[in-house]
Amino acid sequence: MSDEILNQKIRVIIDEAIKILSDHNYQNVNNDNIEKNDNCSNNDNSNNDNNEPSGNRNTGGSISKYEISKEIAKVTSLVIPDQVEPFEKSSSPLIQYAKSSTLHGDNETEPLLELIREVADYLPWKYNYEERGELGSYMGWAELIGPEAPFKTDEWCLGFTLITPGTLYPEHRHPAIELYKVLAGTADWTLEGVTSSRKPGEVILHPSNKIHKMETHDETLLALYTWTGSDVVTLSSYT
Repeated sequence: MSDEILNQKIRVIIDEAIKILSDHNYQNVNNDNIEKNDNCSNNDNSNNDNNEPSGNRNTGGSISKYEISKEIAKVTSLVIPDQVEPFEKSSSPLIQYAKSSTLHGDNETEPLLELIREVADYLPWKYNYEERGELGSYMGWAELIGPEAPFKTDEWCLGFTLITPGTLYPEHRHPAIELYKVLAGTADWTLEGVTSSRKPGEVILHPSNKIHKMETHDETLLALYTWTGSDVVTLSSYT
């Protein structure tokens, strides 16, 4: 694959990632209805889980749909920076899981997963946090936009997190506001001690410096993430 074709394919991935977030936005719901729907979902989760489309799923914990809507609107309005570095074939141990991580999506996320599958070996997979045994062999991320990414900016980040089956991403925190869209794989997500099972199509918001963790079981987790806020340079710290 030529560099030009590879760069074009990855730019399409970025555009599709922004689109899938934009499509999930609650802009067609006014603020009063968002709060009303949140109250209803908190009182009757069973009906919501069975009947609501992915765009209206209960977000769980203390994070409202309105907060998620605001963050999605912010992310999807940001300017995509110029590409300043090339994409090269990855040497990360995660590469053996990169393509298989796209297998457990749904109808909504499959178009983006198909694009990722084509260039999975060339995404910048890495683990650059504090060493925790061999954790870096079983989880990591491919950042496309950010301070150390090919599309370079200190203003925001966009990429993909991959966590292999049976792996705990321990409790951690970071200054950035973090938004996730699950693309493939069902896993347990915990924010400030509240745990819920999340599946493809769901969106999760981690406010600045709130403690959170993820744990996979039978499936590899692949999720789109963004970082925004006043500090997207400072990395996560384990708690």
